[in-house]
Amino acid sequence: MHEFVKNTLLQPINNFNTAIADGKFPVSGSFVEASPYPWWVFLIRVGTLNSALTAKVQQDTGATQTASIKDVPGATLTIAADDDNELQYIEFQVQSAFDLTGFTHFTLDIAGAAGADDYLDIILLGCHGKSRPITQGANVSGVVVAG
Repeated sequence: MHEFVKNTLLQPINNFNTAIADGKFPVSGSFVEASPYPWWVFLIRVGTLNSALTAKVQQDTGATQTASIKDVPGATLTIAADDDNELQYIEFQVQSAFDLTGFTHFTLDIAGAAGADDYLDIILLGCHGKSRPITQGANVSGVVVAG
């Protein structure tokens, strides 16, 4: 049966036709709640780049950026300006990576974008959901499962 679609949340994070800008993904008003999935992956498809970028997962105590936001240890990726057309990723397990003292949400922070010639396609995967089947968002379509 279609185990991947049943067990993995697929969430596009940005518009891949728009140059990436420094900031939080998803935006700071909509950080992701960590609890529904014990394992998370940011897949980052690198398009063309003129800038070296830093992508790091940050944790927070709520859905919006607060004064207590902080980096998730070890969840930082450096993307070189010549990493065009590569697939890179950051994965983390909530139980071992998060500060479990009140930190419940996360975001991906991108820094270093210099302008209109830096393109990334960011997709978030929530893995091993606590309830199944996973309900996909409206922006996930065209799913074909054979067999």
